[in-house]
Amino acid sequence: MAYSNHKIAYTPEIAYPELHSVTERHFKRQPVRKSQQKKHTSRAEYILYIMINAALLFGVIQSVRALVSDSLHLSMLVNSQHKVQNFYTETRHENQLLQNKIKVYSSPSGIEELARNYLNMVGQNELPVRFQ
Repeated sequence: MAYSNHKIAYTPEIAYPELHSVTERHFKRQPVRKSQQKKHTSRAEYILYIMINAALLFGVIQSVRALVSDSLHLSMLVNSQHKVQNFYTETRHENQLLQNKIKVYSSPSGIEELARNYLNMVGQNELPVRFQ
């Protein structure tokens, strides 16, 4: 039975080609001809490349815009945090002053001072004196 590939017909009388071991020269790349280097792009591929580049450019622009916007918002938040922290410190200081006044005016001598100064009261065996 004969096998054919249009060039050579092998018959049992013809011997098979001799096999050789694979060497480095078989793995070396053949030089590329200039005619093989040029790839002709079709119009559809050209439009696809333009669309991909436009999408990438849009993504980069949006990323930069988001970074700038977020950094501005972050700086505003940091400033706001400092203002709130200062207000909190002032409020705690005022609260401490009020707590001290409560302690002073809760004692009997503090209550007596309030009655004398703000309610125009006098103690027993005292005479009220008014200056005009």
